[in-house]
Amino acid sequence: MRFSIFAICLWAISGPLLAQDIRWQPETFTPGDFVTIDQTPGGLIHHVFAGRSGNGYLVQSFRGARPGENLVFSTYLDANGNYLRWVRPDGVEIRYVPHDCTRELGRCQYTEIHSDGTQQVRLRITEATRNGLRFDEYNQAGEHIFSGQFDLDARGNGGSGRVRGDRGVTQHRLVQSVYQ
Repeated sequence: MRFSIFAICLWAISGPLLAQDIRWQPETFTPGDFVTIDQTPGGLIHHVFAGRSGNGYLVQSFRGARPGENLVFSTYLDANGNYLRWVRPDGVEIRYVPHDCTRELGRCQYTEIHSDGTQQVRLRITEATRNGLRFDEYNQAGEHIFSGQFDLDARGNGGSGRVRGDRGVTQHRLVQSVYQ
């Protein structure tokens, strides 16, 4: 009985300790590796690792039945998985200074700069969960704008989860991960 209680206590505290690493791990990827997510609404989206780009990394995201069909945006990330820049094929761009705080535990503030010159200061609060991360995001007035939760795989790629905001809930379901 004493061993069972000890084992349960050890299991309960080990989850949060093991889940503290929410870093994306680009050093484990080969160009062409990808994850496919089924978004509701939206359908299939394929996030394809393209490799290094400047001081960061490039991930290209495609809609359709398979990767490479219809490029919808490109994301430039740092080594931890924080967004530095997000660009659509038509040139619409969002820059994040210093980054978008996606993979920073605790409180993190950043500025979102749109291609039309508008800027928004955001605060993101992120915590590790047993299988990934959970976050809340606030605008510069302190109003809650959205929240979410995602499971992460062993390489730090996001998989199944959800985002809840003023436009409703977007569900994400990991369909496949392809690593070479």
